[in-house]
Order: sequence, then C-alpha cells, then structure tokens
Amino acid sequence: MPMPDYLSITEVPGAPVNREQLGRMVLRYSLAAALADGRPTLEVGCGAGIGLGLLLDRAAPLVACDGSFGAVSLARQSLGHAVPLAQADAHYLPYREDTFDFIFSFEMIYYLARPIQFLGECHRLLTRGGQILVGTSNPDWPFFVPGQLSVHYPTAPELVSWLRAAGFESIHLYGSLPVDQMGRRFHTVLVAWLRRHLLRLGILAQDNRLTRLLKRLSYGHLTPLPRQLSRTMGVAAPFRELTAIDPGQRDRRHRVLFVLGRARKNHT
Repeated sequence: MPMPDYLSITEVPGAPVNREQLGRMVLRYSLAAALADGRPTLEVGCGAGIGLGLLLDRAAPLVACDGSFGAVSLARQSLGHAVPLAQADAHYLPYREDTFDFIFSFEMIYYLARPIQFLGECHRLLTRGGQILVGTSNPDWPFFVPGQLSVHYPTAPELVSWLRAAGFESIHLYGSLPVDQMGRRFHTVLVAWLRRHLLRLGILAQDNRLTRLLKRLSYGHLTPLPRQLSRTMGVAAPFRELTAIDPGQRDRRHRVLFVLGRARKNHT
C-alpha cells in the first residue's frame, strides 16, 4: 500500500502559526540540539526541515529523512547540501546499523501503522548506548484533537512500553506545556473549546473570510513560519522547560510528551 503524502499537514515555510506553536517547535528542536552535540544524528520525519537550522552546527554529521517527497523537496530548497536528505518509510529506514549516536522524531509517531517497528529500526541504527528522543501530542490532554491522517496517539504508559518493546532502556518520560501554565481562566478554556470543535468539524481546513476570522479567534495573532529556525531562537537550557512524569500513569496535565531512551545492545 502506498504511503499517503503528508505534505498537506506538514509545517512549511510561510505557514501562519501563533506564538505557542512557534514556541513548541523551538523547544523541541532545542532539546534535540542539546542531545546531538557533536554526535552523528538522524531526524526521522523532518518535514520541510525548518527545525534543522538549530542543529546545523551541533550534530556531526546531521542526516534527515521524511516520508513525503514534497516535504523533502522543500527541505532541500532551504538546506541545500548542508544536510543529506532522503525520502523514506519510517518502518524501513535506509541506513546501515550502528550508524548514529542520536535519533529524534517529533510529532510523527502517531501517523505510523506499526510504531514499534519504527522504533526497532531506530534501535538498529543506533550505536550501543545511543539515544532516541520522541515527542508527541498527549491524547489525555483535556482539549486534545487528533490530527488528519493520524493512526493512534500513544498515552504516556504506551509510549514507554513501545520503547521497551523495541529494545530501549534507561527510559525517561517528560511533559511539556502544563495546563496550569496555559491558564485556567474562562477565556482560555472557551478558546480551547472553540478550537477543538472547529477542528473536529473540519471548518478550519477551509480558507475564506469567515474561517480566517475564526482562526484568529481560535489561535490569536498569527505569524509566518521562517524557512529555518535560527540559532538565536534556541532555548538555552531546554530540559528545564520539561517536567519528569510517572511512566506508569496516564498524564492529563501536559499537552506534549517527550520520551528519552538508550539503545540496549549486547556486547560483541
């Protein structure tokens, strides 16, 4: 079965985003940059490559792939030859085993039919002791809305169990964007409720004068995404922005989950 082309749901240069959406992107790529420091690094699901600007002088080397031909083409336009790019099915990654010290993937795993197979591929590609970082929207967040083309969003315990099943150890789970940080005021709750229902109805997928007004009400002031995130946008100590959470309990407080694991491989 051919893969769907995810370009229609990919964050592309010039797409309008609000401050929170841009902040989420900057934080997750700042986390990756902190872990990639001086190591052979792979991003799976790089999209248009916007976030890779934060890693250009951190990873050595930096490699990326995505399932969408259109997204990879956009990434090549932005990055040129600075990053080797490939179109690839995440279930069958086209790299040799023991190639990378660090692999990361953000907001991608819920599009996969066989996520444990993908994680197993990452384990195959990592050197012994290499690390993986996966970020995903939390389906237990009170105002969660599943995205188009998504298959399954893992809960916090599911995410940890998937990494264990793929052979990872030393697993740490973190939450980002807690509900109380976003505010509990009536206005905040009302806007989140409005956005959730407009997304469920598919209204925001249209583009006309009414939907542009509704998007402004739902998301606030919008600004175009840059072609690349610049180093000056990075978060200096990104892990301080996260909260360690219990991997055995479903988490209803945080909007985003991050899981960090280490490849467990036998000595040869």
